[in-house]
Amino acid sequence: MKKLYQWKKVTACIMAAAVTLSVCACGNQNGDKDDAGKTTSQENPEASKETPAEETSSEAEKSEESQAESEAGGAAEVTYPLKEKVHLTLAMVDEAAVTANAKNLAETPFGKAWQEATGVELEIMQLADGDALNLLYASGELPDMIAYSGYTGGAEKAIKDKIIQPLNDYMQYAPDLQAVLDSNDLYKKSSTTKDGDIIGFPFIRGDDYLLSSAGLIIRQDWLDDLNLELPQTPDDLYEVLKAFKEEKGAKVPFSVGNWWLKSIALEHGLLTSPFGLVKGNFYQVDGKVHYGYAEEAYKDVLAFLNKLYAEGLLDPNFQTVDDNTIRANIMNGETGVTVGNTGGYMGNMLQTMEEDPTFNLNGFGPLVAKAGDVPMSTHYDNALPGKYIIVTPSCSNKEAAVQFLNYGYTKEGSLLFNYGIEGESYTIVDGEPTYTDLIMHNPDGLTKQLALAQYTRAWQDGPFVQEKGYQLQYADLPSQKSALSNWTRSDAAKYNMPPVTVAEEDASEYSKLMGDIGTYVSEMTIQYITGLEPLDTFESKYLETLKSMNVERAIEMRQEALDDFNAR
Repeated sequence: MKKLYQWKKVTACIMAAAVTLSVCACGNQNGDKDDAGKTTSQENPEASKETPAEETSSEAEKSEESQAESEAGGAAEVTYPLKEKVHLTLAMVDEAAVTANAKNLAETPFGKAWQEATGVELEIMQLADGDALNLLYASGELPDMIAYSGYTGGAEKAIKDKIIQPLNDYMQYAPDLQAVLDSNDLYKKSSTTKDGDIIGFPFIRGDDYLLSSAGLIIRQDWLDDLNLELPQTPDDLYEVLKAFKEEKGAKVPFSVGNWWLKSIALEHGLLTSPFGLVKGNFYQVDGKVHYGYAEEAYKDVLAFLNKLYAEGLLDPNFQTVDDNTIRANIMNGETGVTVGNTGGYMGNMLQTMEEDPTFNLNGFGPLVAKAGDVPMSTHYDNALPGKYIIVTPSCSNKEAAVQFLNYGYTKEGSLLFNYGIEGESYTIVDGEPTYTDLIMHNPDGLTKQLALAQYTRAWQDGPFVQEKGYQLQYADLPSQKSALSNWTRSDAAKYNMPPVTVAEEDASEYSKLMGDIGTYVSEMTIQYITGLEPLDTFESKYLETLKSMNVERAIEMRQEALDDFNAR
């Protein structure tokens, strides 16, 4: 049996018993082809056998048959395409990169290939935004499947509210997903509730290289012109920004939108390490939960940003400036530093400016107190960021839905989800799937992201394991590779919070607390940076107000969630 190429370098560390992990399966569970050329998988003998209460009598009979078969040591095949044509509905929030060139996901080359490979006719229920998704949840009229990224009260509450159908009693129809979950304890813990219910089909980042994708971006050509090094400390950055303003004529040397500033630069700790703060958001130290925005060290971070703002080095419009304006300012010479990602920011700008040989970008790592120090944090995501395709209790054919979604973890499914259609969007070069010019140099002028959105799910998420090979090619320019190398150097894994969920009974209280606290933190952060609120009120007003808003209770609930996660 052939090993699945995408896992050949990591097999030993994730499957100790010489079992090859793949996004499809392992051992006899691999998605090998039978003599007829159909993809087959073997039933996982450890799958739960209990019959869900809402099953019809015929479904219950099928479940009992599967249970008896498994107990007798038999193996029920999962064969692609499915033996009978099935129609399934999937609700998902609109993705602009997809609908820029197709009606919906099902109408893309990827969607058509997925349907053809599985024998499923997929109907997309396109939702405008998260609010529309919440309305769908409240309606009680659910489709067969939903692209899920959270629910008030967590997955446990969603199960009780009949939004999620736990997969435990259907895992015999998802042997390849089962193999992936069995291969890694973190995958399994992150995909199940504290009661042991399997939530759905998760999006998994299959390599540490994929956990960081954003950071501080700088005009490298300007640094070269001025004979300056990449900044490492706050003082370095200050001097670079001054030089950009005085010697390169930058009107707004450091331009960053409010979301990127708070949600990435502060919450992920790009600017906080020099001041003794891991990051603004929740983090843990040796199992103890902290909330960075409620710590005294945050005052020094704000003082630094206030200094940049007061001296005209930080964009005075950071509260309202949009991404397109920032990228334009970078390219036209009005801005020298920003915060963004390797694709939509660096990649798009470098591609737009590729005919200008003098233009160049780089990424520099999170700031540190002393040159050479390792940052405490960086932009860092969990391997399982909480995105699933779930099956709903309303699903008309749960077994078929589970088999359909299992496909993304098979060998063939992995290739489709990560690289698209062989001969069109990728070919095999030296044993590795390699994107063609349809992706890398699209003849219709599409960016890599827009091209990938038509042929793959690697650019976003879905029910599969994302591969390192995607990022190595998507961010293939030397500047992008340098940026990723600089951004990933940190102790983020040491302090990172796993994907914990506050207990169902506390969820409403927690949501209310953090909604109010988050709003207050955002408002006061802006006021301190702009000087509308003097920093000498930080302790007496800001920290005391957070205490009165019961921030310690919110931390306590997160602590309980972390303890519960660690105990699973």
